[in-house]
Amino acid sequence: MIEQELQRKFEDFRELGIPSLVPRAGRIHQVDRMVSTVIGARRSGKSFRVLQFAEEMIGEGLLPSLDHVCSVDFDNPILANLSATDLPLIQKTFLKLNSSFTLKTPLLFIFDEIHRIEGWEDYVIDLSRNVHWKVVVTGSSSKLLKDDIATSLRGKSVTSPVYPLSFAEYLRFQNFREKPASTKGQAVIRSLFDDYLKWGGYPALPKTAEFSRVTLLREYFDTMIMKDIVERYNVSKPRQCMHLYNYLLSNMGRPYTLKSAYEFLKQSGYATSRDAVRDYVAWAEDAWLLFTVPIFSQSQKEQERNYRKIYCIDWALAIHNSMVWDGSYSRALENMVFIQLRRMFPQVRYYLTRSKRQEIDFLVSDDRGSPVMAVQACISIAHQDTLKRECEPLVAAAKYFGITDNLIVTLDEETCIEVDGIFIHAIPAWKWSLHENSGAV
Repeated sequence: MIEQELQRKFEDFRELGIPSLVPRAGRIHQVDRMVSTVIGARRSGKSFRVLQFAEEMIGEGLLPSLDHVCSVDFDNPILANLSATDLPLIQKTFLKLNSSFTLKTPLLFIFDEIHRIEGWEDYVIDLSRNVHWKVVVTGSSSKLLKDDIATSLRGKSVTSPVYPLSFAEYLRFQNFREKPASTKGQAVIRSLFDDYLKWGGYPALPKTAEFSRVTLLREYFDTMIMKDIVERYNVSKPRQCMHLYNYLLSNMGRPYTLKSAYEFLKQSGYATSRDAVRDYVAWAEDAWLLFTVPIFSQSQKEQERNYRKIYCIDWALAIHNSMVWDGSYSRALENMVFIQLRRMFPQVRYYLTRSKRQEIDFLVSDDRGSPVMAVQACISIAHQDTLKRECEPLVAAAKYFGITDNLIVTLDEETCIEVDGIFIHAIPAWKWSLHENSGAV
């Protein structure tokens, strides 16, 4: 029965082919004799990104055709009941159906939801030892979260993250075809950016009726909490855990400390401990729900002394699952900027200037850990007090670190400001998001 089901899967895939895909940015890492793992938040588009990877390999001549792709989705009542010892039937059945294929034939194995099989790790490691075969593993389960991958594949994997849509990808999902430099094109882009800032970057949202979007975002949140945290860690107090996450989402872009989170739960009537709160936050980070951003410092002690800032994988997910929301999008804009920076750079921190302790939203470092760009996110700098507040710390950091890329990402305004010989570029978020590498303009 297993072999028959596998054969049916292979033949169905060959007949149906790869569905029409909207191209996503970024590359899937591949290294000889290593498993490629694709990780990220639930519903961020990992499965479709891997199918795009198959198309890319064919287009680059690394695979002769789609016939050389062995794709198995284990979200299946028969295949989900396989044992680890049954897994070699996959390549045996695939090679049997393709009698001309040998161990030297270039093949791509795609395993979606293989985490359902206990002991799957040894199988994919063994399969990847053939230099002619590439193995890609993805799935939505907590068992494919970052820490689990590092443990279970024992240095035999290379990981590629998939985030919800960037704004450039969002435009492709919206079938944007205007010339970006034209008056009409910029008007359409600006309108679409308003939608993006309002509804976030989950791939399903652009094609979902607006009246259903809030419900969908709440379903996403509930599923992440239950599947990736409560069930995974056997959380004994799920209501307490959920209450904390609702609170943290309400503080998107704001300072967070373990003490403040602990005090919040205590004041809410929950009997808890600081260790429990620490665990809840760590689990949310591992599930790609939340990110806690430390201060930029070469001192570990200083990082531990200072607050962290909270961001969510998707600002609309945060807005519609938080306890309070003031109706503005200022913190959504900051969250959006953070996610874009995290896509592009190895290290994103906030910074407090040395003399006045003024905050810079994001200090971006290169591969060596040296600051190369300072970024503020601000809806509007029309008021002089606001402009001064945003510029002063940028000037101080630019002088101290020798940074030349100093940005204020706004909603609409664009200008160049010079203060004490330091140039600061204010740029609309939609334009900044579309600029290559989202760096200096």
